[in-house]
Amino acid sequence: MNWRETPMLRLLLSTMVGIGLARISPYWELGLGLALFGIIALGLTLYRKWAFRLRWIPGVMTTMAFAGLGLALALLHDTRSYAHHFQNQLREDHPATLVGAVIDVVPAGQRLKVTLRATAISDTTGHSLPATGQVLAYLDRPLPDASPITGDRIMLHGKVRPVSPPLNPDQFDYRKYLAARDIHHQVFADTNWIRLEHRPGLLSYAAHLRTRALKILERYLPTPNEYAVGAALTMGYKSALTEEVENAYANTGAMHVLAVSGLHVGLVQLILMWLLGLIPLRQPWWKIVKTGLIIAGIWAFALLTGAAPSVLRASTMFSFLAVGLALQRTTNVYNTLSASALVLLAINPNLLYHVGFQLSYLAVLGIVYFQPRIYSLWHIEHRIGDYLWQLSAVSLAAQLGTLPISLYYFHQFPLYFVLSGLIVVPAAGLILSLTLLLLAFHSVPVLGALIAKALYGLIYWVNAGIFIIQQLPGGLLEGIWIGLAGVWGLYALLTGLILGHRTRQFRWVLGSLLTGALLAGSYAWQKWVSWHQQSVVVYQVYKHTAVDVFHGNGIAQITSPGLEQDRLAFACEAHRWRRRARVDTLLHSRQSAKVDAAAGQKGYWQLGEARLLVLEEPEQLAGEGSFRVDAVVLSQSPKVRLGEVLERINTSCFIADGSNPPWRAADWSEEAKALGLAFYYTAQTGAVTLENSIIESWIKTPAE
Repeated sequence: MNWRETPMLRLLLSTMVGIGLARISPYWELGLGLALFGIIALGLTLYRKWAFRLRWIPGVMTTMAFAGLGLALALLHDTRSYAHHFQNQLREDHPATLVGAVIDVVPAGQRLKVTLRATAISDTTGHSLPATGQVLAYLDRPLPDASPITGDRIMLHGKVRPVSPPLNPDQFDYRKYLAARDIHHQVFADTNWIRLEHRPGLLSYAAHLRTRALKILERYLPTPNEYAVGAALTMGYKSALTEEVENAYANTGAMHVLAVSGLHVGLVQLILMWLLGLIPLRQPWWKIVKTGLIIAGIWAFALLTGAAPSVLRASTMFSFLAVGLALQRTTNVYNTLSASALVLLAINPNLLYHVGFQLSYLAVLGIVYFQPRIYSLWHIEHRIGDYLWQLSAVSLAAQLGTLPISLYYFHQFPLYFVLSGLIVVPAAGLILSLTLLLLAFHSVPVLGALIAKALYGLIYWVNAGIFIIQQLPGGLLEGIWIGLAGVWGLYALLTGLILGHRTRQFRWVLGSLLTGALLAGSYAWQKWVSWHQQSVVVYQVYKHTAVDVFHGNGIAQITSPGLEQDRLAFACEAHRWRRRARVDTLLHSRQSAKVDAAAGQKGYWQLGEARLLVLEEPEQLAGEGSFRVDAVVLSQSPKVRLGEVLERINTSCFIADGSNPPWRAADWSEEAKALGLAFYYTAQTGAVTLENSIIESWIKTPAE
C-alpha cells in the first residue's frame, strides 16, 4: 500500500483523531477554529511553490483542517449541547411528559425497549415546549397489534433519569454503549403511554417490509431454532434466538453470520453481480446501469432487513466498492474503504465507537490484505479442495484483522472458527438466495413450497453442523483479558511484521519483537500480581448477596441461595477475568466452612486478612462479648438498627448490598451519618472492595 495513493486514508485518520479529541475537549468552537485555520492556511499554501524541504506544510494544514472538523462534528452531534434538549426541562425526582417519534422497537423480556426521538416536553406548569434529544423508554408489552412501531408518535409519562453507570468493576458499560448512539437518558413508562398518530416514512416503510418478511419466514420455518437462525441471518432479527443457539454460534466463531452486516451485504452484491453478468451487453452505458442496479439492490436489501445501523454502514461501504469496481481504474481499495468510512463518520461521528463499525472495517481490511497472501501459501489442484482453502483463507484473514479488538470486547477466542466458516459462509449465500426467492414466490403453490423445504433443510443441517462443532473438545478459549494498551500493542506488533515483510527491513521486525517482549513482560507482571492478590469484593446483584474472596489465582465465592449463575456471571465474571482468577470454592452466606481462603460460621467470616459479618437476621447478634470486623454486610434486609449492631460488633463500616430495598438502605444511611460511620449501598455506590485494610467503592465515596 503506497501512502501517496491513499489520500482518503490520510484524511480519515485525521478526522478520527479529531473525533477522539472530542472526548477530551468540550469546546466545539475549538474544532471549528482549528478547521478554519487549517483551511485558510492550506488555501494560502496553494498560491506559492514550496521548497522541497517544506513540502510537508500543506499536509500538516490538511491534517489540522480535518482533525478540527472531526472534533467539531463529534461535539455538535451530541444533542445535549442544544438549548432545546429535554434534559434542560427535567426536575429531579419529578415525572415528565414526553412526546416523540418512535425510532426503534426491540423486545426486552416482559417489556418493549423503545428508542424515542423527543419533539416536545411538558414543563412544570403543564405547557408543552419544543424539545430534542433521544431517550430509551421501557414500556409494558401490550398485545402485538397495540405495540408501537417505527414511525409512530407517542406520548409517555414517567421519571426520566440519566442512564446508570455499571455498578460492578469491569462490567459491560451499557451507559457508554448508549452514549455512542446519542442516548443518555431512560424512562420506565410501563403503561403510561398512548399512541398519538402514525407518520409513515422511510424507516417505518422498512420496518413494515421486515415485519411482513418475518411473518412469511415464520410460516415456512415452523421449528423454533430454524426460524430463529433464518430470521437472524437474513433479516437481522435476533429476538427469536434461544440462549442455546446463540451460545453455539458464538462459541464456534459463527456469530457474525447471525448479525446482518458486511458479509450479507457483500453476498447480495456478489449475487447481483453474477445475475447481471449473465446479460450479454458490452456497451459503455450498461456498465453505468449495472452499477446503479447493484447499488439499488444493496439499499433495497438494507430496507428489507429493517435499515439497521450495521446494514446501513455496510451498504455505504459496499456502494463505494461497487463504484470503485465499475471505474476499473487504478483505484486503490484502501482509498475506497477510507472514503466510505469518512462519509459515515461525517454523518455520525459516534460510529467510531461502535463495535460493529470497528469490526466491519478491520475484517474487510484483513481480508483485502491477508487473504491473497494466505491463499498463495498452499496451492491445491483439486477444485473442491481449492475452494475450501479459499474459504479458510478468508476466515483466517478476517480473524487476523479483528483478533486484538475481538479479544478486548468479547474475552474469548473460538479455535474452530475455520471449521464453522466452511459451513456457514457458503451456506449464508444459499440461505440468503433461497430466502429472497421465498419472499418473491411464496404465493406460487408448488414453487413456493419447494423453495421453503430447501431453505428449511439447509438451515437445519447448518444448525446441526454448528452444534457438532460446539461439542468438539477444547474449542473455546474463555476468560482472555487485554486492555486498550494490549490492543494497540498487538496491532503495533502486526503492523511491524507487515512493514518488515513489505520493505525487507529488519528494523520493523525488530520493533515487532520489542513490542512482543513488552506485551509478554506485561502479561508476566499481571500474572505475578494475581498470584499475590488478597482482597474481598462485595458485588451489586439485585435482590442477592455476592462476595468474592480473591486469594492468588483462586476465588472463594460467597452467595445467597437461589442466585442464578447467569446473573452472577454478568456481575462478576469480567472482573474475575481481569484479575486472572477462577472460582475454586463455592460457599453460602450462612454456611459454616473452613477452607484455605475463608473460615466462617453463622455469617462471621475470616477472609484472608479481612474479617466480615454477613448479617441477615438479628439472631446472629445473640451472645456475649464483642467481635471486631472490618465491615458488616447487611443482607436480605435484616430488621436491625446500626446502633444495635454496634453493641455486639466493633466496626466502622457498613455495606448494604443489592438484596436490600432502597428505603431501608436510606434509613441506615441516615443513621450511619449520625453515628459518624462509613456506609455503602451497592445499588448506589457500586461494588465495594476491601484490600490492604482499605475499603473503596466502585463509583463514589461512602455517605458522610
